[in-house]
Amino acid sequence: MATIEAYCFQSDFYENYDLQRPQDDESFNYIRFIGARIREKSFNDCKRIIEEYRDFELFRLDLESYLRNRTSEEQRKMSLRLNELCQRLDNIEGVGFSKATKILHTRYPKIIPMIDNPLQKEYKTLKGQAWQIGDWAQLFNDYYDNFLPLEGETYQNLCQIQRDLSFLGLTKVRIFDILWWSYLKAKHLCSRGIKWKTISFEV
Repeated sequence: MATIEAYCFQSDFYENYDLQRPQDDESFNYIRFIGARIREKSFNDCKRIIEEYRDFELFRLDLESYLRNRTSEEQRKMSLRLNELCQRLDNIEGVGFSKATKILHTRYPKIIPMIDNPLQKEYKTLKGQAWQIGDWAQLFNDYYDNFLPLEGETYQNLCQIQRDLSFLGLTKVRIFDILWWSYLKAKHLCSRGIKWKTISFEV
């Protein structure tokens, strides 16, 4: 299981960055806030496909409710359907898996993470040959496995951070994305003089 080795935020990079958290049909329009630059036709193709999954049961869940039944047959079916959706989005010209997860996150921020290329490479390093490009279901499974067991340190720390930063209105999924992004940035760029703030707390 991947672990978070450092809890870091870049000084003021995220100010106002995550405040837009719509829960309605306009949520698709907020992808510009998370850096997903997609041509209009490809964006409309994504929107059309995602609308076909409007009644997908996974999208009605938050992180904890999904994790509580992680090994059930119903969850396995949801995992396969999510893989199907991501493969369809991945095949759209100019989109790919990373941008697909950004679009899905703006629509369903409580359950769908943003998994960009650096994070995919990190999982690839951690997991070796455990998953292959295109096996998005396994990648999502590896992501969600970070939080198990729910009473474990990783998930409890995540809950604590959310409580401490409740004024920002971030979902647990978004907070974890920021932590991963910050850790990977620090890993590659700390020698260039970038200033980082480390989050520390007692559980």
